[in-house]
Amino acid sequence: MDIFSIRDIENLTGIKAHTLRVWEKRYGIIIPPTAPGKHRMYDNNDLKHILRIASLYHKGMKISKIAEMSFEEIQKKTQAPDTRSNFEAFVEQLLEYTFDGNEAAFKKLMAELREMMGEINMYLHVIFPFLSKIGELWLTDKISPIQEHFTSNIIRNELIVAIDKTFSGSPLKDPKFLLFCPTGEQHEIPLLFCHFMLRSRKVNATYLGSNISEDILTSVVEKKEPEWLLVYLITNFTDEEIEKYATALAKKFEKQKILFCGPGFKNIDRLETNASICRGIHELVNFCSTV
Repeated sequence: MDIFSIRDIENLTGIKAHTLRVWEKRYGIIIPPTAPGKHRMYDNNDLKHILRIASLYHKGMKISKIAEMSFEEIQKKTQAPDTRSNFEAFVEQLLEYTFDGNEAAFKKLMAELREMMGEINMYLHVIFPFLSKIGELWLTDKISPIQEHFTSNIIRNELIVAIDKTFSGSPLKDPKFLLFCPTGEQHEIPLLFCHFMLRSRKVNATYLGSNISEDILTSVVEKKEPEWLLVYLITNFTDEEIEKYATALAKKFEKQKILFCGPGFKNIDRLETNASICRGIHELVNFCSTV
C-alpha cells in the first residue's frame, strides 16, 4: 500500500498543509496514523477520501458542511457532475478513479466533461493538469507503472476516437503538417492532442507517433514533402543536447518550417530561421487555431 506525506496531499489537492492540519484538529475529518517522527502519513484510502473532500471544497461547499456529512454521503456527492465546479474538483475525481482503477467512472466523467465544456477545453483545463499531477506521483514513486499506464491508455484511446471523427466532411486544406516525437520520447498524448486540433480544423496533418528515428523521418519527409514539422518532446531520454538536436534538425530539413513543442524544448535560446517554439500547451492551442 502506498504511503503519502502531508506535503504529497497538499500537492495533489491544492489545499495547504496548514489548512489540512486545521481541518483535522477542528473537524476531525481525517486523523491519519502518525509515524515515529510524528509526521502525518496517509494511505490510499485516506488519499481518496481527502480527494473527495477537496473536490467538494473546490466546488464551493463549506468545510463545516462537509464535516457534517457521512463517508457515504461525501462519496455520493462527489459522483454528481456540477457545471459550476472548479476544474480542480474534476482533476481530483480523476485521481480517485485512477487509484481505484475504475475505468468506467473515468470514461464517464470524461464524457460528461466533453459534453459540458468541449474537447479542447476539457484537455486544457482538466486532462493536462491531471496528467501533470500523475507525473509528479510517478517521479516520487507514489503511483505504480500500472496505474500510470491505466490512465494514459484511456486518454490515448479517447483521443484516437476523437481524431477518427474528424476524418469526414469537407476536404483537407494546406498547410501540410508532419507530427512526431523524437527517438526516446514515448509520451504521445500531447502530440495526439495536436493532431486532433489540426484535424478538427481540416488541416492536412500526418501523424507518425512517438520514438521516431531520423531515418524514418527523412524517408517520410521525402515522400510527403510537408510544409511543417511539428516535434513534441517532454523529457530527453537520450544523451544528445537538445539545442544541438534542434539546430541539426532545422538545418537538415531547411525546406520545412519546424515547430518545436513541449517542456523538453523550453530552455532553447537560439533557433534557426526556419524554426519556432511553443513552450506551453496554451501557446500550441493558439498556434493551431490560427493555421
